[in-house]
Amino acid sequence: MTYRVKSQLYADAEAQVKGAANQILDDCTWSSAAAAVSWASGYAVDFTAAQGVAAFEKATGRKDVQGKNDAGGSLAEAVKTIAVLGGKARYAKSWDDAMAAAKQGAALMVWVQQPVGYPDVRISKWHDVWKKWWTKKDPAHLKAGYGHMTSAGWDAVDGWQWACPTRDEKVAAEKYGVPVTEAQLRQIANSKVKAKKVKVDYKCLLIVTYPSKVAAPVVVAAPVVAPVVAPAPAPTIVVQAPPSHAKEAPMPKVTKTAATIADAEAALLRVDWDEKSKEAVSALVAAAKASNGKKGLRAKIAASASWIIANTGIDEMVVEALRTGLGTALALLLATGSQLTKLDADQADMILAGAIAACLQVIVRALNPDDPKFGVGKAKQEIRNGNGLHK
Repeated sequence: MTYRVKSQLYADAEAQVKGAANQILDDCTWSSAAAAVSWASGYAVDFTAAQGVAAFEKATGRKDVQGKNDAGGSLAEAVKTIAVLGGKARYAKSWDDAMAAAKQGAALMVWVQQPVGYPDVRISKWHDVWKKWWTKKDPAHLKAGYGHMTSAGWDAVDGWQWACPTRDEKVAAEKYGVPVTEAQLRQIANSKVKAKKVKVDYKCLLIVTYPSKVAAPVVVAAPVVAPVVAPAPAPTIVVQAPPSHAKEAPMPKVTKTAATIADAEAALLRVDWDEKSKEAVSALVAAAKASNGKKGLRAKIAASASWIIANTGIDEMVVEALRTGLGTALALLLATGSQLTKLDADQADMILAGAIAACLQVIVRALNPDDPKFGVGKAKQEIRNGNGLHK
C-alpha cells in the first residue's frame, strides 16, 4: 500500500496564493494529521489537508486566519486534532515502540527541523525552491532549517514511506511518500536532536491508530467430539459407473487485478526519473568509451555490453525480474488447480497481473541506488571499492 500525501499546498486559500513570497504555509501539522489518520485506517477514510485544518480548528478553538502565519501546531494539539478525525494518537515510548506499532499498521507523526542533518532523499519541488532561495539570501537560515511536521508509514511490500506535506499531491511524481530505510527515517527524526529541540529522537514521534479499523476475524476451532461407534453393517458390494470428467469449478473472478498493477505503477511513479535518465546517459557514455580501441562493430558492442554488466545492475535486474515473474506466475497457476490449457479469462488475467506486479517490484527496487541487491548506480560502485553501504 502506498502512502498518500495530503499536501498543505492546497490546505487553504493563503497556501495557494501565486508567488512563493506571498504564500503562507502554516498547516503542515494538520495536513500530516489527515495523512496519518487516512493511512492508519487503511484508507477506509481518506481525509484532505483542508479537512485536517477544519479538524484542528474544531479541536483547539483556534482559527486559521488567512493572510497570517498563525496556524502552526504542536504534538499535543495534533493529538486533539487526530481525535476529531476519528483516530487515536499517543507519544512513542521508545524508537522500537514506534517501529513495532508502524509494522502493525499505525502511522507516525514525525516532528522535524527540516532539513537539518537529513539523508540524501528528495523532499519536494517546493523545498528545492526554498533551499535555492535561502542558499543565496542567507545560508545561515538554510543551516538552521525550519520547524515542520511530517508523517510516515510502513508496508510489507513498499517498506518505509515518509511524506512531507510540501509535496504536491496533484503531481504524479509527488503524490505519494518517499521510500526510505528505517535508518534514514531515524536520521530525519534526529533533526530535532541536532537542532537541540529535544534530547532523543523518539520524543518527536506520535503513534497514530484508527480504532474503527476492522481487524481480521479470529477463528476459534470448535471442540472435537468423539464419535459414537455403531456396529458395523454387513458389507455390500456397490457397482460403480465409469468415472466421468467433471467440469472444473470456475475460479471466482479476481477483483484486485487492477489494484495490484496500480500499486506497482504507483511505486514506479515515486522513482526520480530525471536522476535516472542522467545516470543512464552517463552509463551509455562510459560504455561507449569502453569500446574505444576495439576493431569491428561486434567487438565494440561486446566491450560496451561487458562494461554495462560489470558496472551497473541491469543484468541482475533483468534476470531477477524474469525469475520472480515466472515464479509468481507458476505459483498462481498451481493455486488455481487448473491445467494450463484449461484456464479461463479471469484466471489468466490474475496470473498475468501477478507476474507483472512481481516484475515491477523488482525493477523499482533495482532503481533504488542504495539497494545492495542490485546497486544500480552508486551502491554497486561502493561495494566494488570495498566501502560497503553508507560509509
